[in-house]
Amino acid sequence: MKEKILSFYHENKELIRFLASALALLTIWVVATTFFPGFIHDMHYHIIKPQADIAAFFLRLMGYEIDQDYMVNGCEARLVFAGSGSICVGTNCSGLELFLLFFGFILLMRGKWIDKMWFIPAGFLVILLLNIIRIIALGIIYYHAPEYLDFNHKYTFVIIVYGAIFGLWVFWVKKYADK
Repeated sequence: MKEKILSFYHENKELIRFLASALALLTIWVVATTFFPGFIHDMHYHIIKPQADIAAFFLRLMGYEIDQDYMVNGCEARLVFAGSGSICVGTNCSGLELFLLFFGFILLMRGKWIDKMWFIPAGFLVILLLNIIRIIALGIIYYHAPEYLDFNHKYTFVIIVYGAIFGLWVFWVKKYADK
């Protein structure tokens, strides 16, 4: 039995290392969200506010009349369309978990640290830009066809953003991960 366990370990050492490291990062996240919820909420807000500001700026450039407010009715940021209601940019919209997921993927993969030092911030920027585009697109959908907002929020943009993160990870594996 002992020999089978050792044989399994030696054959799957890299996978076991990856899974153990991923479990450690997940445990850190669970502990942080459990024992420091105020800190995590502040992180969400400081990520959401600039994204909402940038989205509102571009919506205004496209001719929409937009007001903004913050921390109203459980909503970290709202984009208020003149005479048409508002959309909420809440903690689930910040992208924080997506940033951390991407960070964990790249951090745990093999590769040179010098490459990770530029690839992780570049990936954050891509995810941030996609999230801003997502907020803008959802605002436009809300304004013109609010009946399609829920579907696009739950499915279309989730597939696009997670697909982009997967694409970044595949790019990393093909170009920079040690073989």
